[in-house]
Amino acid sequence: MTSARSRRWLAGALALLALAATGCMKAPILTVDGLKVGDMGLTGVALDVRFRVRNPNPEPIDVERMEYELFVNGNRLGRGFESKGFSLEGFGEGKIDSRVDVNFLALPGAVKEVLRQDRVEARVKGSFYTSGNKRLGFDADTEVSLRGR
Repeated sequence: MTSARSRRWLAGALALLALAATGCMKAPILTVDGLKVGDMGLTGVALDVRFRVRNPNPEPIDVERMEYELFVNGNRLGRGFESKGFSLEGFGEGKIDSRVDVNFLALPGAVKEVLRQDRVEARVKGSFYTSGNKRLGFDADTEVSLRGR
């Protein structure tokens, strides 16, 4: 009887260990690598955003899509997404280009002035979605140039 109980306990412990190991994948590290003011109209501007992304895991990771909010000097400029998936090798690094459409009608005048500066503090906050629709969050900030990438 003790032997059967020990085997059940061991099987349960191994199952929990396996569940814990699969749930330990760290989110890729994403930072804004550059911002470029694109086409400007009467009601808004397009911001071309370049991200640097790094996989902190030894295993490769496949990201199906990502969604994010972009903040510049503490002001929320808009939401963006990247629907083209990408893969990163274990401990690998890559770049992603995306676009955020900024609506001037929804921004105070002070924020519009921010877009005329040379360097700004950029923050990106959002989620990666991997296969199986697993959500991995990210939140990072850095100083970047608005004049080119």
